[in-house]
Amino acid sequence: MTIRTRFIYSKRGGACFVPHIALAQLFSRSAVRAGLKLAMTQGFSPRAKISFGPELPAGVVALNEPVDMYFDDEGLSTNIQTLMNSSLPEGFKISRVIFPDDNSPAIGKLCTHAEYLARIGLNLSEYAREFFGTEIIFHEEIDNWLRFIILAPAQHPIGGFVKFLINQKVINGWHEINIVRSNIGQFDGEKVYLS
Repeated sequence: MTIRTRFIYSKRGGACFVPHIALAQLFSRSAVRAGLKLAMTQGFSPRAKISFGPELPAGVVALNEPVDMYFDDEGLSTNIQTLMNSSLPEGFKISRVIFPDDNSPAIGKLCTHAEYLARIGLNLSEYAREFFGTEIIFHEEIDNWLRFIILAPAQHPIGGFVKFLINQKVINGWHEINIVRSNIGQFDGEKVYLS
């Protein structure tokens, strides 16, 4: 029997430069180092069954990212969070473990909103409203940071917003902006959460 395990993790410091495409290998190797038995896909070229939330560009810090990993239940440890954290590279940390029931939707269906923090030393509200249009459902300025929530983060990636700022000559490149994805999931009218 296979057990779906949802980890909520952060990637900070140098870990934010690990590209999305490398995360599946990073997490599967960490699970193997932790002594956990991953469930594999079927077919000619089996791979570990892993599913991530919407992609983030390299360089964006993430505070609450989801990943579903499927494990064979034989010997699935109650201290899975400790085992995984001890085997993940520096900068990655699992903060929460959830065991979704069989009827729980896939991560892609749950990640309908994303909350970001962005800072460049000037007010970004107008640019965010112009770029995201009706897809931006909330924004506020907090201590020189723009906090904003957008709909459909997979269809409206934050990298597009940065390119827009470059095209508008607000910034010259990624090195001039700080971006953090603080949460991803569903919006309850006040905050973005993932259960």
